[in-house]
Amino acid sequence: MKDKLLKKIDDIRKFLLNPHLMICYGIAWIITNGWAYIGIGVGSYYDIEWLKNISVAYLAILWSPFCFELIATLIITIALMKRLFPQDKETLKRIQVYYRYYRLKVRAAKRERRKKREERLEKLNIRHK
Repeated sequence: MKDKLLKKIDDIRKFLLNPHLMICYGIAWIITNGWAYIGIGVGSYYDIEWLKNISVAYLAILWSPFCFELIATLIITIALMKRLFPQDKETLKRIQVYYRYYRLKVRAAKRERRKKREERLEKLNIRHK
């Protein structure tokens, strides 16, 4: 049990600390978020109000709980990995394996929710199309 957990932790560590993935994630983060932080700094230093205002407004949206910026960052990261490092087959394969695994988990959860909902409606004698 302990060996299996340590192997899983080591596998995740190798995946996350891969230099190619870190470079692509850094570039993707700058595309989605970093420009706003840089804009605040540059706007404050050179007194460019419009740049500072746009950056602060974008960051306010980013910090809201309903922002899907992380998903966009991950999509850009994967696209950059495929474009910049096509020879890194191991990382791309791991991304594909994780994607398939979580896609199956989401589908199973949806089926389970649908089944529970139908059971509840059946108890109430409500038919739903």
